[in-house]
Amino acid sequence: MIYHLVRPIARYILRYYFRNIDITGLENIPKNAAVILAANHPTAFIEPCIMACFQPRTLWFLARGNLFKNAAATALLNAVNILPIYRRQDGDYEKLKDNFNTFAECYRALSKQRAIMILSEGRTIHEKALRRIRKGTARIALGALDQDSTLREVYIVPIGCNYTAAHRVRSQVMVRCGEPIPASKFMDEYRRSEGTAIKNLTEHLRARLSSLVVQFPEHDRAGIGESRLELDRVRNNIRNLYGITHNGQQLDRELAIAANTPAEAPELTRYFNRLQHNDLGPSASSGGADTAGTMNGPKKQGPTWLRAAFGVLLQLPHLPLWFIGEYIADTKVNHVEFYSPVRFAALAIGTLVLVPLGLIFLSWPLKIWLLLALFSVNWSIRQWETLGRLRQSRRWLRLADEERGWLNEKAENLQNQPE
Repeated sequence: MIYHLVRPIARYILRYYFRNIDITGLENIPKNAAVILAANHPTAFIEPCIMACFQPRTLWFLARGNLFKNAAATALLNAVNILPIYRRQDGDYEKLKDNFNTFAECYRALSKQRAIMILSEGRTIHEKALRRIRKGTARIALGALDQDSTLREVYIVPIGCNYTAAHRVRSQVMVRCGEPIPASKFMDEYRRSEGTAIKNLTEHLRARLSSLVVQFPEHDRAGIGESRLELDRVRNNIRNLYGITHNGQQLDRELAIAANTPAEAPELTRYFNRLQHNDLGPSASSGGADTAGTMNGPKKQGPTWLRAAFGVLLQLPHLPLWFIGEYIADTKVNHVEFYSPVRFAALAIGTLVLVPLGLIFLSWPLKIWLLLALFSVNWSIRQWETLGRLRQSRRWLRLADEERGWLNEKAENLQNQPE
């Protein structure tokens, strides 16, 4: 019940927390079959939230055992379909033995044709790379088929989750679901040698995931790949993509760009260094979509500031949730990979708890204000983003003519280069 109560709240927040969530390949998730969604793991738990909210099947999840600290935490996590997986660093051998109970729960879920989501890398690091895939996904899929002779198939669907900037609010997410892998194809080998079958299925899953995840080569230490992606995003004006889409074109480009990242790109590096020196983004130059001259007149500046101020006024009842989220993320989180998920969780919990209380106890004018804040959050954020671009354009116009001309020329040359 709590799962179905939380899901619309999470969906609502995800729609404004990220500027755009582009999901493709949903047709690859079987509707009435045992399924394991096997995803990469760039954030702590944003990927499971996205998949739970924007595909129709009810999901069960596996999470690190150290989150199940006490009876209250265990009850809450179980209520949203989360089961523990213990690692060696989470406790002694007794804790590891508890994994057998989790595996048994997974087998029962798959026998009932349910869907489980597993973050198959097993650890979270903010980098554009696919790390080693743990064996748990293959072990659960093959174990379920072995335990239940009436279960004909378990499908493993590789899920590639890609972010323009995973740690930032209003970044963009590109999710692609690959073609399902029938685990039954490895069962003959499993009956001969469990370890070999699990290893081979895991390697096959990694190969399939690799084509869905934006990855930079080992030699890209100077951030050339990310700079090329930023330039492509400006060229294709992805700032104008909002909401939930199912296009996939941007992900296709980013996969191709990342796969062909050169060891050196001195002109590109110099261009981005100069932008950084001037505290500008790549869209500030006239080669970008948000060109400076489009918003520099007083007739444009006035309404922009007024709309942004009106957005702040509308969001005053909502802003305490943001401040709470920022405070918790800033003071309680030790690793950047958890910063954005914790902030998102604070917004979700705050919306779930504080908003109903406000609707019960506030006066009618304040209730209306609160509802307006909830329904206008996307519009308000867009006004603030427009104001931010206006400030960038004003900073651009303050550059010396020679500097602005050099950046313009480089932007045009770089954007006209074939990928």
